[in-house]
Amino acid sequence: MNATRRTAIAVLAMMFAAFAPERSWAVACGFTITDMSFGSQVDTLSGSAIDTTATLQYNCSGGTPSARVLICAGLGDGSVASSGSMRRMIGGGDSYLFYQMYQNPERTSIWGSIGSANPPPPIAIDLDGNGAAAGAPTIYGRISSGQASARPTTYGSSFAGSDVDIRYRETGDGDCSTDLGTSGGAVSFSVDATVTPMCKVSTEAVNFGTQGHLQSNVDATGAVLVTCTPETGYSIRLDGGEDAAAPTARKMSRGSDKIVYGLYRNGERDLPWSDTEGTTVAGTGTGSAQFHTVFGRVGPQSTPPAGTYTDTVIVVVDY
Repeated sequence: MNATRRTAIAVLAMMFAAFAPERSWAVACGFTITDMSFGSQVDTLSGSAIDTTATLQYNCSGGTPSARVLICAGLGDGSVASSGSMRRMIGGGDSYLFYQMYQNPERTSIWGSIGSANPPPPIAIDLDGNGAAAGAPTIYGRISSGQASARPTTYGSSFAGSDVDIRYRETGDGDCSTDLGTSGGAVSFSVDATVTPMCKVSTEAVNFGTQGHLQSNVDATGAVLVTCTPETGYSIRLDGGEDAAAPTARKMSRGSDKIVYGLYRNGERDLPWSDTEGTTVAGTGTGSAQFHTVFGRVGPQSTPPAGTYTDTVIVVVDY
């Protein structure tokens, strides 16, 4: 009997599956902040605030396409310590200028540091189809009014290190009260302003009143009020009036009729006040208005026809 030999044959299939690696998206942002300059001719006597701006520039790439990124740019006090809700810039010695940085053009919302009572504004950006975005939000600066006592000099403050803490992350929230997110790295900028010597002048008229016959001296006073930046020396000159007359022979007019009068630097009325060397009044600014009395005198003279007599004297303050 013949045995039948059977052979079982199996086919071993070899298979290889190739899988594409999953891409990892990680947004990377770089930042710069422009210097905030209030200019080289800051007028602290104007009674008005002085405004300027800086910009926070960001450039992001490598993120998830169309994702939302939150930027929180915390700004501290700078190299000069803060004073309450105001930041200040030192100019030398013990003179300071007070200023603030704000989130909005109305300058009502302070731009502060992360975790403070005035956190930075949430800057939410949408990445494009390539996962990138760039922009330059504005930082609004203001030197507050009422700082006439600041002396003329250059003021400055620098921001670096922990004073510029910028964080960013892909998120749907708008919370900038914590330091969550990736650090934007080292960023620095400066704030500066220069107060220049300046003076402002106003006057009070010399009014001799209503008189009859001009048979004796008629005295009256007026004033020149000068406000100059602290430590600014000044000199007050008075011209000769509409007739360009000598200081003790100025003339008030009514048509062709005249009344002669003089203006003086002292109550004895023996020091004429004019516009030539040695006949002016000098002073040094304090930031407040300084009162300088003008002493007037109408001496005895022929009485002209009745009426109102006037003259205009130009006051010049050199500083």
